[in-house]
Amino acid sequence: MKKKFLVPIVTPFRDEDTVDYRVLQQLVRKVLNEGADGIYAGGSSAECFFLSEAERKKILEAVIEAAEGAFVVAHIGAIGTNNSIVLARHAERAGANAVSSVPPFYFSYSFAEIKQYYLDIMGSVNIPMMIYNIPSNTRTAFSLGEFLELMACDGVEYLKFTDNDFYLLEQIRSHCRKTVFSGKDEDFLSALAVGADGAIGTSFNFMLRKFIRIGELFERGRVQEARALQHSANEVITAVCGCGLLEATKYMLSLQGIEAGHARKPFFRLTEEQKRRLRAIAEREGLLSAEPVGQAL
Repeated sequence: MKKKFLVPIVTPFRDEDTVDYRVLQQLVRKVLNEGADGIYAGGSSAECFFLSEAERKKILEAVIEAAEGAFVVAHIGAIGTNNSIVLARHAERAGANAVSSVPPFYFSYSFAEIKQYYLDIMGSVNIPMMIYNIPSNTRTAFSLGEFLELMACDGVEYLKFTDNDFYLLEQIRSHCRKTVFSGKDEDFLSALAVGADGAIGTSFNFMLRKFIRIGELFERGRVQEARALQHSANEVITAVCGCGLLEATKYMLSLQGIEAGHARKPFFRLTEEQKRRLRAIAEREGLLSAEPVGQAL
C-alpha cells in the first residue's frame, strides 16, 4: 500500500517578524507538486506556540486556499481545552479535513484529564482528530493501554507517533486499525518496518522526494536501497539538527528558492560557518537538484 506523506509546513516570516503569507502559499504548492498527500498546518514546525491566535487562524486559511482541495490537518493544540476548541471550530469552518493536538502540557495532568481534553475537542466539531504523540516535548508518555483507549474514541482516526519506541509502535499498529503516521524523520524506515502508514516530518519541507522514494523502495522489497537513502537523509538531518532545526530548515528552503525568513526568538540565527556546512551537505546529498532522488524504480 502506498505510504502517505503530510508536510508539517513551516511558517515563513519577513524581516519584521510578520508572517509572509505569499511565501507560505508558495511553499504549500511546492511540496504538493513534489508529491505530498497533504499538509499538516500549524504544528511544531510552524512554531505554533510562538504564534498569536489570529496568526494561527490566518495561516490555516492561507494553507487551505493554496492546497486547492488537498488534505489539510489543522494542529489546534494548546494548554487549555477552551483555547483548543476555539481553534478547532475555526478549522472546521475554514475547511480543514481533520484537527490534531498534542496533549495539554506545562501542568501535570492525569490520563483521565487528557482523554477528556480530546473528547471535549471532538465534541465541538464534526471532523476527525489526529492524536499528536511527542513525549520528548510534552513529557506525556502514554502506555499501550492508554494509546488504545484514546484511539478507540469516536472521532479519533489518526495518530502522529513522534517517538522511536518501535516496540510500542508495533503494538499499537497490531491492535489498532486507525491510520498511524511516523513523526521522526530519522527513523522513517524503521517505522515502516513495524507498520506505519505514512509520515509527517519537518525535513519534508525541503527533502520530501527522498522520503517518498524510501517508501517506494520499501514497498518493493528493495530494503538495502531504502537503507542507503535513509542514511543520506539522516546525514542531512544530523547537520540540520546540529544547527537548529527550524532555522536550518528555513535556510535549506532558501537554497531551493523559498525565502522563509528566520525562526522567531529565542532561536538563534545561523552563523556563516553553519550556512556553509548546510549548503555543502545539501549539494552532496542532491537537495539542490530538480531531478528525482535515487535510481528509477
